[in-house]
Amino acid sequence: MACKLNHVLKGANECKENPAGLSNYCMIVPIDDDHIESIEVNQTKNQYDIVAKGSTQQTPKALQGWRVDFKNQTGQVTSEDNGAGKGWTGTGTGRVEIGEDAMSTLSRNLSNLDGNFLAFFPTGNKVEGKTEWKVIGNPEGDGQFSTAADSGAARGDDHGTTFTITCDYMLYDVVKFYGEIEQEEES
Repeated sequence: MACKLNHVLKGANECKENPAGLSNYCMIVPIDDDHIESIEVNQTKNQYDIVAKGSTQQTPKALQGWRVDFKNQTGQVTSEDNGAGKGWTGTGTGRVEIGEDAMSTLSRNLSNLDGNFLAFFPTGNKVEGKTEWKVIGNPEGDGQFSTAADSGAARGDDHGTTFTITCDYMLYDVVKFYGEIEQEEES
């Protein structure tokens, strides 16, 4: 299935805008039985098909996750080819300037999840009434989370914690999810 070739046509965009960049936040959703009922890689589209815990066909539910607000124009999703037949490495980044203490605590918790989470970055687009997200991570939980904190030297310097989420094996260079993700209640 993966080697079935297809056309990539400019006119298929249907004259919709396609700006660069992302929104100024991401959502982190653990890959566990409390959050995800099922997750599958779509074999014909570059997306994950995810069913939230407690969903039924008649009453789908939104995924529940943890929100990370970051400084405007610091969020980015990139990918790099791993070589023929070896998939892609996906990377998502952002810089948290306000809320460094909360980010520090979340960083520790994410580091201890051993990669069992997905990171969702909203593109700002709606497709068929659903939010479009770029995703870093895979169903096997191969994500890595790291941070670098910087106080800045002068009072006006850029400062904060830059987070990086990396997944070394993704089946598409751009992976998307279409659906809703809500903030989970803190316990």
